[in-house]
Amino acid sequence: MRTREHFGTVLLGKAGLLKDVLTKVLCSANFPILASVSCADDLLVNDVQSQRPLFLIVHTGDDFDAAIEQIELLRDRHPDGRIATVTHDYRREELVSALRAGANGYFVTSACDVFIESIKLVMMGQRMFPPECMPPALDRESGRVPVSADKNKSQETVIESDEAVEPLLSRRQKSILHCLVQGDSNKCIARKNDIAEATVRVHVKAILRKIGVHNRTQAAIWAMNNRDQAHPKAGTAFGV
Repeated sequence: MRTREHFGTVLLGKAGLLKDVLTKVLCSANFPILASVSCADDLLVNDVQSQRPLFLIVHTGDDFDAAIEQIELLRDRHPDGRIATVTHDYRREELVSALRAGANGYFVTSACDVFIESIKLVMMGQRMFPPECMPPALDRESGRVPVSADKNKSQETVIESDEAVEPLLSRRQKSILHCLVQGDSNKCIARKNDIAEATVRVHVKAILRKIGVHNRTQAAIWAMNNRDQAHPKAGTAFGV
């Protein structure tokens, strides 16, 4: 699975507050920004030749067709790049169009730390989108969303692996994953589950492997967005 070190970021879109905020957030998280341009045609070969690019298309207007054109152009010119759109407001039709055009992610502005971790997962080969389009709501082959999908759900980010892995976590692993969401240390997890710290480390490694992430923070994000698979007990909600 690829890591963020292979990527440089390119911001596309008209100058504005959202683009300025994204620039500050990415810089504060030590993401290299290769270029900031209005559209794909303004992008120079030299801007992206040294690294695999992550393209963030900033969309703040009503003309989403222009954003779709940018996605298609970038997908054609940079097949190995990652592409995501960033917008203020969630629109289901726009999300489906973006995925069909070849986008790897669709983000509605959220907390900085969640956004950065979500971007990292896009770089690692996963697709990120709001929960309305989580299977079976989203047909993985056609990108089709049923009319019955609820447009008023919270705008959390959902992780879908490109490999469509469905992890099978044991009850113990779900309990430990619940502890990771709460930010517990290995020592604390061991005490809560009445097991040795060495056993906790083994379980954590197994959890990361099964759900396809690289660290505890990413595991916690995965758990918050895949609650049906991550609950320690049926009907038990995370305390977040």
